Amino acid sequence: MAGGTEILQGTDIRVAGASATFGLYEVRRGLFPIGGSTVRLPRQIPRTHALEMLLTGRPYPAEEAARIGLVGRVVPDGTALETALEIADRINACGPLAVEAVKASVYETAAMTEEDGLAAELKRGWPVFATEDAKEGARAFAEKRAPDYRRR
Repeated sequence: MAGGTEILQGTDIRVAGASATFGLYEVRRGLFPIGGSTVRLPRQIPRTHALEMLLTGRPYPAEEAARIGLVGRVVPDGTALETALEIADRINACGPLAVEAVKASVYETAAMTEEDGLAAELKRGWPVFATEDAKEGARAFAEKRAPDYRRR
């Protein structure tokens, strides 16, 4: 806590240990959560949950944080880092240009209308098909092997 929940909001993938607790306690102390929570949190979880968290200053156990979408996974205590590294390894095994483009598209299109977002997605995503990463992925699929994006 003490800023941890605000730091968490700057991350993309979140894994929590079962006994973890989250919260934004500033209002209980007469303070304002100036670390970005009034901007980021309502964009990341449903507004009603964001406002309740921001306005009550109550603690949220890991399971509840997962239920409202603040964290993606709850794992047994002591395994969060291992799980996060497994997720990172899975991402790292993917085509880096595709991963970069997907992440950029998600953030870029978040505030757009669906129509504008789909157009932006095509503009960002279509060039990925012409990359060596895409060619390596297709070759690997045809040869029934794992792609090697690092051999270039």
